[in-house]
Amino acid sequence: MFRKILLILAAFIFSFAAAEFIAGNILGFPKYGVERKMQGMRSSFGHLNIYKPYSEYWNSKGKYEIYKRNNLGLTGINVDTSGTSEYIFVLGSSFVENQYLKPELMSTSVFQTLLKKSDNRLNVLNLGYNGFSPYDSFRRARYFEEKYNPKYVILIINDYYAGSFKLSPDSFRLDEKSFTVDNSFRTKLNLFLRNNSSFIRLVSILFQNKDEQTVKPVTVTERDINADLPGLEYCLKAFSEKYEGRFMCVSITSNDSMNRKIEGFCNKNNINFEYSGIMVPEYQFANDWHLNEKGNEALGVFLYNSYRKHLIEIK
Repeated sequence: MFRKILLILAAFIFSFAAAEFIAGNILGFPKYGVERKMQGMRSSFGHLNIYKPYSEYWNSKGKYEIYKRNNLGLTGINVDTSGTSEYIFVLGSSFVENQYLKPELMSTSVFQTLLKKSDNRLNVLNLGYNGFSPYDSFRRARYFEEKYNPKYVILIINDYYAGSFKLSPDSFRLDEKSFTVDNSFRTKLNLFLRNNSSFIRLVSILFQNKDEQTVKPVTVTERDINADLPGLEYCLKAFSEKYEGRFMCVSITSNDSMNRKIEGFCNKNNINFEYSGIMVPEYQFANDWHLNEKGNEALGVFLYNSYRKHLIEIK
């Protein structure tokens, strides 16, 4: 009986080692790459991953390719963190985070490359995150500013909803105690296994309920035209008050009626706002509606031009 148990254990170890070799060495499937899981960084329940510098991930669209995050563990090209550096936060959803293009082709990378031609001190932090609402982005900016004090903050919105939750002025009163690291045994074990095994990381994906944000073609309805925007307006006003004179909202939705409504609110409240209907088939992946390489180039250029128009004169 004991010998049989040893044979089963040996077979299991051999099988696992073989599976790990195939997943990690032959397929090159990346490990998890998560440094810690944070609580309190989004409005809904659940964790938010803080990734390790240069951690790997795979292209979630198109052919299978492995990319690396930058030196801060964010998507995009590397950021200079020397003493003279100044930071621009770019916030938004999966349209900004962008896990489906090479880092140098992302809109935030295009934006940073253009910025450095005129001022080498400026660096762009891509703080987009899949499925994030404007309020989630506010919390994310608050967390990252503890380490990287932003000179400018840009929020990119691809729809006009701030979330299906109620917001009040109290929702925006945050400090460092609002965010906590999940140090539970379960989470530590989870990170240890997935950070050290490509095979376990691959298998774990089968049990994840990860709904990547997808966007369908916009059809303007009477409901859209007459919609109120209290959640989004709360967020924009909170951003503007916190980063006075250093905040800009950029809309990329092709819903012109909503863009004009948001523009009216921003003009009334002295909030920098620009919109461009970049979300059109020419700039999107077929049957997916995230921005393709051409769309990211257009967005990067649009961000740079909008920055020059509204923020460059701020001292």
